[in-house]
Amino acid sequence: MDAEGFSSDIAPDIATATALLRSREYVALTLDIKLAGESGIKLFHDIRASPVNSDIAVIVISAVADEARGSLNGSAVGIVDWLEKPVDSKRLHAALAKILAGRTEQRPKILHVEDDEGVLAVMSEGLGSGVSITSAKTLKDAREAIAQHGFDLVILDIALPDGSGLDLLADLPLETGVIVFSAAELDQKLGDRVQAIMTKTRASEIDVAKLVRSMLVSSRTLPVAHAKE
Repeated sequence: MDAEGFSSDIAPDIATATALLRSREYVALTLDIKLAGESGIKLFHDIRASPVNSDIAVIVISAVADEARGSLNGSAVGIVDWLEKPVDSKRLHAALAKILAGRTEQRPKILHVEDDEGVLAVMSEGLGSGVSITSAKTLKDAREAIAQHGFDLVILDIALPDGSGLDLLADLPLETGVIVFSAAELDQKLGDRVQAIMTKTRASEIDVAKLVRSMLVSSRTLPVAHAKE
C-alpha cells in the first residue's frame, strides 16, 4: 500500500485496530470480517459509535464478504466496497480512488486555540471560507474538540485562562500540524512537534493565515489502516 502513495498500519486483531484508530486519524480502513476469531462486524459498529474516526471510509476485504453484507442488514453506513479474497487489485484501487475523490471535496479542518475574540475574528477572516475552523478559548474546550474531531492543523496560543497551550501538544496526533501564535516569547527549540512559532508583536493574523495556507497546500501522505489477520 505504501507504494501506492499511502502510509499504512496493520492491525492483526480488534484490540490493536481500536488502539490505532484512537491514536491517529485515517482516511480509510480495510476491514477483514474475521479477525483472529473475533468479529470484524463488532469492530465496525464500535468505530461508528466512537468519537474518533467515526466517519472513516471502510473497504471490507474478506472471504465471507457476501455473508457479512447480509448480517449488517442496512447498517453498513460508509462502506465503500465489499471485496472477496483474493483481492482484485484494480477494484481495490478504484475503491481507494473513490475515497480520495470524496476527501478532496472536504475543507481542511483547523482548530484555533485562542481566548481573544478579536484575534479569533481576524484569523477567521484571513483564512477565508476554504477551511473549516473550530475555536476553543480554554484548554478544556480544546481537549474536548480534539477528542471529538480530527484536525489538519492547530493554531495555538500559550496563555490560556486555565493553563498553557503547550500542554495540548501531548493530546494531538503526530500528523497534526501545529503553529504557535502567542504574545509570549518562546524557545524556538520545541522540536519537530511545532512547525512554526510566531509572536503576536512581530507577526499579524494575516501573516499566520498565509503560513497556514502554504502548509495546507503542501502534499502529504494519507494514512490507511488495515484490520486483518
